[in-house]
Amino acid sequence: MVLPCLMERSDPKATRRVLARRVQHLRRALGLSQEELGQEARLRQAQISEIESGVSNITIDNLHRLAVALGVRACELIDDRAKD
Repeated sequence: MVLPCLMERSDPKATRRVLARRVQHLRRALGLSQEELGQEARLRQAQISEIESGVSNITIDNLHRLAVALGVRACELIDDRAKD
């Protein structure tokens, strides 16, 4: 069975770094500020900053909100094979 999205299984910090890089890349590609993305995802700008810094351990609900706001599937935000 092939998984559609993969992530580093041994290090949660590595997954947060992937999430940080992907969110920042997609946000910038859409021309959004952190504040604008926060409004779209119903998150505070400070939360977006923490996510993009790799320090935030976000909930599944917030991961879903970010994915919807960025126009991707949630698993794509933590897929370490994704090209930026």
